[in-house]
Amino acid sequence: MKKKCPKCGEIKSLTDFTKNKKKGYHSHCKECERKWLIGYRNTERGFLKQRYNNMRRNVENHRGRYNKRLFTFDEFLTAFEKHKSIYGMRSAWGPGIDKLDQHLPITTITQGTRRANGQKAPREWSNLSPDRLDSNRDYTLQNLIFIRNDENKRKSNSSYEDCKIQMRLHEERFINMEAI
Repeated sequence: MKKKCPKCGEIKSLTDFTKNKKKGYHSHCKECERKWLIGYRNTERGFLKQRYNNMRRNVENHRGRYNKRLFTFDEFLTAFEKHKSIYGMRSAWGPGIDKLDQHLPITTITQGTRRANGQKAPREWSNLSPDRLDSNRDYTLQNLIFIRNDENKRKSNSSYEDCKIQMRLHEERFINMEAI
């Protein structure tokens, strides 16, 4: 059987459409859906929605504990807006808000999950990576920090300077009780 995609106008095999339990098949073909999804994820809201959903998919950590996300998407958006009002589109990981020029810029670029040849798309190291300031605690607004992928990866090999930054941020959040 064949079906016409209203987006691209092409008549395609049903295998080119995603199955839908309620309607049978989606109205748009897989290729048009993929293009739309990449376009949506390249908006700030779409990129943040993807990151928010990824927090929910966290698997069991090395201590046998599942990390919970204890805020809504709207609260997450509000927290990011507050971050931007303080840091702009720069990472919170740095010497402090009095030296923002030393904080690295954050991007929100989605390249898709796969290349045409089926290989995974390379990670954009400057992209936003919402993370937990204290890895032993759940995802809460107080424990949420907006940094870059490369900074998040580097946390496992923290330098002395990184530790000082993390201690300052930890004091702000958990001692002075300043949420995002």
